[in-house]
Amino acid sequence: MEKAKQKKYPESGVYLLKIKVKKKIKITVGALGEKIFPAGYYFYAGTAQRNLLSRLKRHYSQKKKLHWHIDYLLKKSVLETDYVFNFTRQGECFLAEILRSAGAKTIVSSFGASDCSCNSHLLYFDFKKGEDIIDKILDNRDLNSEFSNFLKG
Repeated sequence: MEKAKQKKYPESGVYLLKIKVKKKIKITVGALGEKIFPAGYYFYAGTAQRNLLSRLKRHYSQKKKLHWHIDYLLKKSVLETDYVFNFTRQGECFLAEILRSAGAKTIVSSFGASDCSCNSHLLYFDFKKGEDIIDKILDNRDLNSEFSNFLKG
């Protein structure tokens, strides 16, 4: 929750959570059932149509009712940081696609993507690649233009 308080956030937007799973874990993810998560970095693309700061604070909190797929993973992992983008709702699909094109793997199909046609909004990198992948992906890119093209696509 501390990290969410330190930044300025818009009222709504798309966010990317950087999550560290220190060792392989097996957890039940709501209706998706029991899943195995290898150690490494996971990036979760989500959206908040309003109250973005409240949504992020909820993600950082360990005391919450398990509701979304991501809640189950966050209970057993470390949420390291968040990235916020001024995109419309489809931006979460766009960010997931960018991560896939950078070599991210889908570990759990349908994770966080029950309301769209994406395979998953949770993407995985091993520790070596995941540490600074976001900086490499975002460096020297005009994401707003790329997102506009994605919407036209």
